Amino acid sequence: MRMRAGILALAAAATLAAPLAAQSGMKVEKLADGVWAGTPEKGANVGWFLLGDGVVAVDSGNDAATGQAILKQIAETTGNKPVRALVLTHAHADHSGGARAFVAAGARVICQENVAGQILAFVTQAATDPADPMAGKANARPVVESISERAILVDGIHNVQVYFLGAAHTKGDLAIYLSTEKILFAGDLALNGRLPFLQSPEVDPLGWEHTLQTLSRVPFEKLVPGHGTIGPKAGLADSYAYVRRVNELAKTIVEAGQNDESIEIMVRAPENRIENVPVTEAHIANVKAAVRSLRDKANRKATPAPTPAPTPAATPAPR
Repeated sequence: MRMRAGILALAAAATLAAPLAAQSGMKVEKLADGVWAGTPEKGANVGWFLLGDGVVAVDSGNDAATGQAILKQIAETTGNKPVRALVLTHAHADHSGGARAFVAAGARVICQENVAGQILAFVTQAATDPADPMAGKANARPVVESISERAILVDGIHNVQVYFLGAAHTKGDLAIYLSTEKILFAGDLALNGRLPFLQSPEVDPLGWEHTLQTLSRVPFEKLVPGHGTIGPKAGLADSYAYVRRVNELAKTIVEAGQNDESIEIMVRAPENRIENVPVTEAHIANVKAAVRSLRDKANRKATPAPTPAPTPAATPAPR
């Protein structure tokens, strides 16, 4: 598959919906009836949609102040409907850092089970700053719900499907699909106009490739990526093409037995260049991360599981 030229476009492409008036520098777009997405000043793209008598939000910005700014935008766009739930696409701070503001507003938090403990520890930690949204709420009992593989939220009108397709960008990535509106919230699984970030400690590049291949079969028409332009759906195919090509290059490097010092030389070799992708430090770091992941998997396979000690034979009872 040839890489789309758009994968390198750092300037935002034309959006599919006109931005609403936004405060605090936050750009908000209405993607469909009852569905909005926005780009806060701090943190990743966010979104929210109507469900039942309230609102479900997707991701929370970088910190509590950003979370509060998002909540203000949600109130303005939905007529002050209550936020019932916050779905976190993964646990990175630029997506989950504002979660305490949502908890303070009464929302329950939904995340993948691999990161549920981490998220619970964050939202339940004691408030030490008077500006913390949880200050003065010592008796609050935040609720964190975990998803193993799939959850469906319906209200008779809307159908919301939340998927975990395996470790990818992190060990707990969720994708949210609004089947009626055909809108996909991809978190950092797919970006528009930016290179995927393969340098998370728990990244699984091969799992990421598989996840994007699976998501490519979802019939969505608008994409809310973790970062980059909201709306254009090309980001998923671009992200898939890039991750797949990086995995191919990493496999070549590992099979050639190259040491770490040789990786950059191989990445820069003309035959290993990826069309429309300049050899930047970020790209080199992504390839190195994919190489480490392949080596780690090979080492785990090569290391046999410890053999359990034999059970001592029972000593006959004296007669």
